[in-house]
Amino acid sequence: MGMTKKIQTKISNIINREKLKSEYERFCSTYEKEFCYEKSVIEYTASMKIKEIYYKFSNTSDIATIYSSVYACLLNGLYNEWNDEEKNIWKNYFDSHQKENGLFEDKQYDNHKYYHGSNGWGAYHLIPHLTIAYDRIGATPKYEFVYLNNLKEPDAMIKWLKTLDYRKVWGSSNAIMNYGVAMQYARDKMNMPFEKSIDAMEDFLLKNINSKYGMWFDGEINKKAQRYEMIRGLYHILPILYYDHINLPYAERAIEQIIMSQNKWGGFDTYIGSSACDDIDAVDPLLRLSKQLKLNDETILSLLEKAKIWILFNQNQDGGFVFEKGKPFMYGEQKCLSSIANESNMFATWFRSVSLELIESFINKSSSRFMRTPGYECPL
Repeated sequence: MGMTKKIQTKISNIINREKLKSEYERFCSTYEKEFCYEKSVIEYTASMKIKEIYYKFSNTSDIATIYSSVYACLLNGLYNEWNDEEKNIWKNYFDSHQKENGLFEDKQYDNHKYYHGSNGWGAYHLIPHLTIAYDRIGATPKYEFVYLNNLKEPDAMIKWLKTLDYRKVWGSSNAIMNYGVAMQYARDKMNMPFEKSIDAMEDFLLKNINSKYGMWFDGEINKKAQRYEMIRGLYHILPILYYDHINLPYAERAIEQIIMSQNKWGGFDTYIGSSACDDIDAVDPLLRLSKQLKLNDETILSLLEKAKIWILFNQNQDGGFVFEKGKPFMYGEQKCLSSIANESNMFATWFRSVSLELIESFINKSSSRFMRTPGYECPL
């Protein structure tokens, strides 16, 4: 009798895993500590340009979209300076996609999934990326974020927070970040009256943290997968508190959990091929909490050096980064936001570049290239 499909898949996974391990070991043997990745990132970003400020997601994609273009704006803004003419072009481009309720739209995306799909992609998720881009070009959006007004009152905010599932905290925390960061930006850059609602959110989050782990999780951690879920929840929530200079209670316990989550290759999942999300979701809170506690010991530095090598292993010859080694990627189930196995894409390139910038600024105690702005790129 022939092998079942399940056995064939298992054998294939073992072969791929061994191949990946071998590639990683070769990379480590030739890795140079002072390797400069920034120039190649910019070259890759430029290669994704279709025209002017219209960028595609990967080499196999031929459609320019706002998600891909905003990553290009963020990457170029990270390593270069925009001149006044370029800033004006970017503002006009972003403004042309904004609706009067404050959200941004792109006709290339599946409309239902864009507005009602995963909290990790779509209309509400795009806003905290665009707020950084607007800050990079020294501008604000054409319209205020009036879509947030249903959570303007503290009671409405608390009621909404109580409806979220804190056992499946990855999705819930994404939603919290999408709204929290947008509100902080609207408060500080648009003078919208969200201060009381943000205060209510932050107070609720502090009161409902799991004191055993120093993170948000409903229940006990019995499996590795639950620990990773919990850490990923921390990543989305912590920047809201960090931006408003609020210290996290039980930070030492959270750091212990993150340290336990690093695998022997330097990534942050149970298997060798940890993704761009897996890695930044652990690196970012580890550094923010270490900064809070003024930690800079050998355990942290050694962990970061391993993480840096692993992240750089995910950079291709074209200068871009893969989301996850050996696997294709499709963002928001959109074909125009997809890449084949081992192909670079704009999302992964930005996320892994942010991870590396955080690590570099922490290890070298240097000022980061990030601007003080809510969300993903708030500097340490």
